[in-house]
Order: sequence, then structure tokens, then C-alpha cells
Amino acid sequence: MTRIDKEKEIVYIMIRLYCYKKHGENYNLCKECSGLLKYCHERLFNCKLGEKKSSCRACTIRCYREDMRTKIREVMRYSGPRLLIYRPLEVIKHLVS
Repeated sequence: MTRIDKEKEIVYIMIRLYCYKKHGENYNLCKECSGLLKYCHERLFNCKLGEKKSSCRACTIRCYREDMRTKIREVMRYSGPRLLIYRPLEVIKHLVS
């Protein structure tokens, strides 16, 4: 599994948790969260740094539109700490890799 694939997986998990807790969607993402996920995956797929990329926060290239960057930050602020409770193995794998 590539680094980009791992990033896509953790983004999906975070958006899914956010959507479940904030929008009440259990198995399917709502339209807003589905659009955000698609956008994030597209940005990761087209990342100019590829496998050499660090975290998006530390990146000097701004590939996210301002509105989407604001939204994904909101999702990550909400989901990040909660992943320790709901998906601790995923957090450990993400931090180690």
C-alpha cells in the first residue's frame, strides 16, 4: 500500500466519523461529505510530490481551494482526537508509517 493510499484511507475514516456524528449518516456519506471526500482523494491522487509528500499541513504547495481546506480542517479537528477512541489501531498505523 502506497503512502498516498494510506492518506486516502485515513481521510475516508475521518470524514466518515465526522459525517456519522455531525450529520447522522450511518453507512453512507451525505452529499456534502461525499463531495469533500471525492475532492480530497482527487487532490491526493494528483499530488505533485507523490510518495515523497509530508503532511498537507507542512506542504508548501497549496493544492486545496480555500473553502475545501477550511472544511477538511474542521473535519480533522473534530475526528482526529476521536479516532483514538473509535479507531485506535488506525491512528497507530498512521503515526508509525
